[in-house]
Amino acid sequence: MNISSTSSLQDLAGLLSGLQDVTKTAKAQKVESNQDNKDEVLISTRAKQFQRAYELVAQTPDVRPEKVAPLQDAIKTGTYNVRGEQVANKLIAHTILDTIL
Repeated sequence: MNISSTSSLQDLAGLLSGLQDVTKTAKAQKVESNQDNKDEVLISTRAKQFQRAYELVAQTPDVRPEKVAPLQDAIKTGTYNVRGEQVANKLIAHTILDTIL
């Protein structure tokens, strides 16, 4: 058994003391906010980024006409041709992904 001057218990104690500092700060803020009788919402930067990404996705059209139009023309004229191997590869890939996810 190897005993070192720094143990995992000391590391844990350091982490817990950090958590206690945060808890004390949060309690102090709660007491202050109760004295002011104000409600406050704090939104993290990451949440704001998610919101912005959601807005951008919502603005994106579901159908991209520049991609669909050539395919529609090829189907109408009978020139659209897909190799069976491509279809099989896509089916297998999607089946594997559906199983994993």
